[in-house]
Amino acid sequence: MEYYNFEIDIIQYIKSIVLLSHQKGTTNKDVKKCISRGMEMDYAKTAEEMIKLSGGVENINSVAHCATRLRFFLKDKDKADMEAIKKVSGVLGCIYATDQLQIVFGKNVVPVFQEAEKQFNAAGGRQENGADNSEKKKNMSVKGIFNTIIDFIAGAVSPLVPGLIAGGMLKVFLLLITLAMPDFAESGTYIMLSMVANAPFYFMPIFVAYGAAKKLGATPIYAMAGAASMLTPAFTQMVTDGTEITMLGIQVGLVKYQQQLLPALLIAAAAYYIEKFFNKIIPGIFKAVFVGAGTLTVTMILGFLVLGPIGSVVGSAISGVFVFLGSTVGPVAVGVLSACLPWLIMTGMHHAISPFMAQSIADPGYDTIFRPSFILHNMAEGGACIGVGLRTKNKEFRSTCFSLAFGCIVAGVSEPASTVLI
Repeated sequence: MEYYNFEIDIIQYIKSIVLLSHQKGTTNKDVKKCISRGMEMDYAKTAEEMIKLSGGVENINSVAHCATRLRFFLKDKDKADMEAIKKVSGVLGCIYATDQLQIVFGKNVVPVFQEAEKQFNAAGGRQENGADNSEKKKNMSVKGIFNTIIDFIAGAVSPLVPGLIAGGMLKVFLLLITLAMPDFAESGTYIMLSMVANAPFYFMPIFVAYGAAKKLGATPIYAMAGAASMLTPAFTQMVTDGTEITMLGIQVGLVKYQQQLLPALLIAAAAYYIEKFFNKIIPGIFKAVFVGAGTLTVTMILGFLVLGPIGSVVGSAISGVFVFLGSTVGPVAVGVLSACLPWLIMTGMHHAISPFMAQSIADPGYDTIFRPSFILHNMAEGGACIGVGLRTKNKEFRSTCFSLAFGCIVAGVSEPASTVLI
């Protein structure tokens, strides 16, 4: 296997700076500009190297990213050369957890992901019918099944998290503005921006259905349309008015599905298997006409009569557990979770918490355990970065520590700090 030789590039880069500095008419500004260009990561080369060292396009089911990590869903993890990946310039760390190869890039993750996704798709690596589940089929133990379920839920919720953060922060900004200018709360601008801030929460089932469908390798629009049908004004008004209605002679449960998590997950899973069933039994010439209609119809008959009400009941039960823990051993639970978060984040296991955080928003509407734990963890880790930065005599490392501290405390991103310092 060939590796990209960064040493040769570094030598050429230094030579170019030296030659430029000796040219007549060259100013310090020109040299600094050359240095800043040279310090920029070659995202395309880095992405190409990540794909190659992960076993190639043929070993990758899908490509994703979070705030700081490039994530490859691999068919065979043994084909990935993690030690070689860690040695690539710009990589801060590399782990394999929750069936994902997670490569830490910090602030460079988005441009590297964009290049990786472009190369992955250009090479024909689009996932059409789900991942190669050979490993998962072999592991049918209780632990294996549990990990598969958690991985599915976390993968479904992960695309939603940035939207929840954006909506939540917009709500905070609007609140701060109204505290300084009370009259602003009556303005059209405040009303319109409040709608924008509430949208990620109100339409959460649609976004969760999309994430779940993508995770399964299904056609997202079927799951999204099914979840959206539960949020239509007509059905919402029926629930509000208590209007009884039947479907195939069976009473439909009057449940408010706004901000609900589990019903959307169940609907997405059902749509995936129902779509596969119709694709098997319907001849190719009729697939475009009948597969979509059949999938959506059968899925939402099950959704309104069975899956939606069951998901709502289970979600309420989980919320009841959170409320009980928060009112009894809340401070202890927050302390223990905060202490464990650095290691959970390093291994990627913190995504298993995401579904419960999203559910707490839906019911009871507040979170007394998870978000306080994340806030305390971020503050503590940011403080540790500041402490290390103040004590170190290495100027470059000091700058890195202060940058990591800013990410922890202000941006709420602690993964680079966990990887670099711990």
